[in-house]
Amino acid sequence: MTPRPQELVRRDRELGSLRELLAVTRRGEGRAALVTGSPGTGKTALVRAFTAEAAAAGAFVLHASASPAEQGIPLGVAGQLLSAVPGFTGPDPDPEPAAALPVVRDVLVELAATAPAVVIAVDDIEYTDELSARCLLHLCGRIGAARIMLLGAGSTYQPPHPPAAALPVAELARHPRCLAIALTTLDEDGVAGFLRTPYGGAVDPAGARLLAPAWHRATGGNPRLLHALAEDRSQCGPLRSDRPVASAAFKRAVTGCLRPGGTRDTARALAVLGRSATLTTLARLLGVHERAVGPLMDVLTDTGLLESGRFRHEAARAAVLEELPPRESARLHTGAVELLRADGAGAETVARHLVAADGPGPASAQPWAVDVLAEAAEQALRAARPKAAAGFLDAAHRRCPDPVRRAALLDALAGAEWESDPAAVIRHLHALEQALEAGRFEADRAAGPLGLLLWHGRPEAAARALDTLGTGERARELRAGAAYVYPELGPADGPAAETGRTAAVERAAEVLVSRQHPAPGVAAALCALLYVGESDRAEHWHALLRETRTTRGALDTPARRAVTAAAAALVHGRLGRYAEAAGEAERALGLLAPEAWGIAVGMPLAAAVVAATGLGDHEEAARLLRIPVPEAMFRTRAAPHYLLARGRFRLAAEQPVAALGDLHACRDLMARWAVEPCEALDWSTPAARHQDPAARLSRAERRVAVLAAQGCTNQVIAARLFVTASTVEQHLTKVYRKLRVRSRTDLAELLGPGRPARGAPS
Repeated sequence: MTPRPQELVRRDRELGSLRELLAVTRRGEGRAALVTGSPGTGKTALVRAFTAEAAAAGAFVLHASASPAEQGIPLGVAGQLLSAVPGFTGPDPDPEPAAALPVVRDVLVELAATAPAVVIAVDDIEYTDELSARCLLHLCGRIGAARIMLLGAGSTYQPPHPPAAALPVAELARHPRCLAIALTTLDEDGVAGFLRTPYGGAVDPAGARLLAPAWHRATGGNPRLLHALAEDRSQCGPLRSDRPVASAAFKRAVTGCLRPGGTRDTARALAVLGRSATLTTLARLLGVHERAVGPLMDVLTDTGLLESGRFRHEAARAAVLEELPPRESARLHTGAVELLRADGAGAETVARHLVAADGPGPASAQPWAVDVLAEAAEQALRAARPKAAAGFLDAAHRRCPDPVRRAALLDALAGAEWESDPAAVIRHLHALEQALEAGRFEADRAAGPLGLLLWHGRPEAAARALDTLGTGERARELRAGAAYVYPELGPADGPAAETGRTAAVERAAEVLVSRQHPAPGVAAALCALLYVGESDRAEHWHALLRETRTTRGALDTPARRAVTAAAAALVHGRLGRYAEAAGEAERALGLLAPEAWGIAVGMPLAAAVVAATGLGDHEEAARLLRIPVPEAMFRTRAAPHYLLARGRFRLAAEQPVAALGDLHACRDLMARWAVEPCEALDWSTPAARHQDPAARLSRAERRVAVLAAQGCTNQVIAARLFVTASTVEQHLTKVYRKLRVRSRTDLAELLGPGRPARGAPS
């Protein structure tokens, strides 16, 4: 994209000086001027504005643009100038190049004799080839009585070892006939003036004064950068009225202000080093002496890109990094790793460069690289920056040769990714499953990968992994947690084990809701969410939520915030605070997309449906129930919550048949899994409103009746419910009497085992 022309701002004095020189020249007294300034300060714009005026006034204008690529071509610039002279074919640089000097002079003097004035303008004059530069210097000394005005524009920077062509240009600047015109960046008043122009957006004076400080901070008053910001603003629109929008045009302008070699290389090294940059580290990374870096930093500062040795705007640094070729980027970041590690820089500082180097290299192949990356990841996680931690862990995992440690790093990587986006973990599940089955994890380190398998609906894989962990206490705890989420995974361990498991889950729930240290793992968080949804202590959880509403937790990440919001939605819904429940459920589903929730999606959806139903918003409840849920969810304790919420909505929406199907499905799952009836999962009360026969039974009788209707013998029922066979017989006798049936066949026909519905309702 061709940048649009720049409008002159606050250059009236400089333009006036050039006009005066032209007036003197027209009287037969040749003059010269050299416009200098940092890149982007408007040198070219000033030259073009002046030459356009001069041509309009009758002057014959010859224009040339020098460039580094053509600096080695003898008489390249002179050839550009003379190509516009009628009938002149150009001087021959061979065999004696110096002979071209009087030829060029004579042609221009003869031209001036037939024109009111001749204006010779050379842009980027510092890149002029040596022979052309000598021609210009030679001409400057011999135009005293000719109507010739020589005008050059170039940078103020002089490298430590300038090319031969730079010497004549430097002599030209010191010539008595040459006027030096130095352009600088604009101050805040100048920026406000720019904003009032059509190119700046034609902002009213008051608005321009308001915007000027921020625009000056971003650009340092560099006209090229200001024009680019104005272009971005016109394309994107202001995201915030008091801040400039730095986008594509600004980035192009930044790279356009950099010159190959000196300032470009310095800017690249500075962008790579970031906050670690000092004159010493820059010089070492560039492989030059500090004395060579200082002047280049001054040029970048005068250009408006830097302030106090740092980029003024992060978009400027980003532009430099984006423009870096991949090999050059890898080379600079690898060099930064070596010098920063030698200087004792922190793990995160070194790790960022290891990640940016992106690939095997001298530094990343060293054993210490994995240790540094892992340490940096721990620091990032403690600071609640899981995305940064995931980047470090991914790099460490790719570089680690040891299979056992690779498995541990993969677990940590998946855990870090879960914190910000649980859906991103899906790509690691197969590898985690393989590592578990290969015995890469001891029982005390298996909770992380097991929790992710449970979260994402892979109970069979979790069961196979549990079989490899032995029979120790920690292995039993993991089995208990898995069986709590997926009741089908483990046989009942008896009332004592159930009591201990419930106590452990309640402790995890306390930590989750109150956001204590340390944060629970994925499996514990999942169990805690399910427990909060079932617990009869709704007031207790509500009090905890109220006390810690503004507390920042140990690991305040999107996933943690989403799970806590879902728990809050469940609690508010239980207490009939439907507006609060709807808000928390919306927040939970906004923090994590439904697919990121895995099987846990049933909990925030259930809370949201309960809230919408309670508020009478049936359209919203129906919309929520159209959100797809994973098949595996119906094998977890989230299923009864979801089915009960859907059943209650269907009752409210006058869909009694479908509603009873959901309520009976909830009933059957609870009976099959021996889930103790509770207020949170009370399916019988809404069912009784529609003449459900089972609603006339007590909780104990209902559990026995449902299992008997499913074909279970008295002995099996007794084992599942932890009662004696005699107790089962007594309950069945009462069931037959209350329901007026004579056999299990009659009971099965009456209670008909429901099936959890799959997917969204029709």
